[in-house]
Amino acid sequence: MADYIKPVVFKVGELLYGVDINLVQSIEKQVKVVPVPNATDYIKGIVNLRNEVIPLYSLKRKFKMKDEGYTGCSIIVNTGEVKLALEVDDVIEIGDIKPENIMKMPSIIKNDNTRFMDRVAHIGKDLAVLMDVCQMLSDDEVDNLKKMTEELQ
Repeated sequence: MADYIKPVVFKVGELLYGVDINLVQSIEKQVKVVPVPNATDYIKGIVNLRNEVIPLYSLKRKFKMKDEGYTGCSIIVNTGEVKLALEVDDVIEIGDIKPENIMKMPSIIKNDNTRFMDRVAHIGKDLAVLMDVCQMLSDDEVDNLKKMTEELQ
C-alpha cells in the first residue's frame, strides 16, 4: 500500500464510497442514458461519451438500495477490462488520505459479493468504503459487457 491514496469520494444513498483516482477517466453530470432491455439488473443502460458507448452501472441496484431513477451524476472508471459509468448520487471530494486513516476491510464482511470492497477510510467524522473497481465485476459480467459494447460501437 502506498503512503496515501487519492480517492474520488462519492455518495450512494447516505453512504460514502471511494475509488482510486488513477482508475477514474472523468466525472460527468447530466449524461443521456439509453435504456437497454433485458440487461443485467445493475446495468441501467448505456451512455455515449465522446463517441464511446459505456454501460451505466447502478451501484444502488448492486447494493440492493432503493433506486429512485437516474441521478444525473456518473463517474467513468476503467476496470482494466471494460469502462463503466458508475451512477452516484453526488461526488463529495477528491483528496489525499493518510495511511493511518485507512484500514483493511474486516474479513467477516468479505465474501464473493463484497470482494471489491477492499478498505475503509476515515474521512472527517465519516467512514468511506474504498472500492477496487477492477474486482467489482465477475468474469461473466465482464464478458457480457464487452460483447454489448462491441456490438454497439
